[in-house]
Amino acid sequence: MSGAGLEQLGQLAALLRDRDLARLGRLARERQALANKIDRLSTRIEIDEDPALNAARLAHARWAEQNRIRLNPVLARQTAQVMAQKAVCARSMGRAQVLEKLRAKRAPKGQER
Repeated sequence: MSGAGLEQLGQLAALLRDRDLARLGRLARERQALANKIDRLSTRIEIDEDPALNAARLAHARWAEQNRIRLNPVLARQTAQVMAQKAVCARSMGRAQVLEKLRAKRAPKGQER
C-alpha cells in the first residue's frame, strides 16, 4: 500500500475513533443522568402525627417506587449500550493506533510526526 493510501486510511481511522469516542461520551452522560434521577427518587418516609401528611408521604413513596421500577430497565439498557460502545471504541482506537504505527514505520527518518 502506498504512503498516501496509508495516510488516508489513518485519517479515516482517526475520524471513526473520534466519532466512536463522542458517542461513548454521550451515552455515558445519558446513563449517568438517569442514574442520578433514580437516586433522587426518595424512599424515606417520616411518620408524623398528622394522618393527611402521612397519607401524602405514603402516596409520594408509592409514586417514587413506581418510577424506579419503570426507570431501572431503561438504566440497564443504557448500561449495556455503554458497555457495547466501549468495545467499539477499543476496536476503533486499536485500528487507529496500528495505522499510525505503520505510517510512522514507513515514513523516512526525519519526517515522522
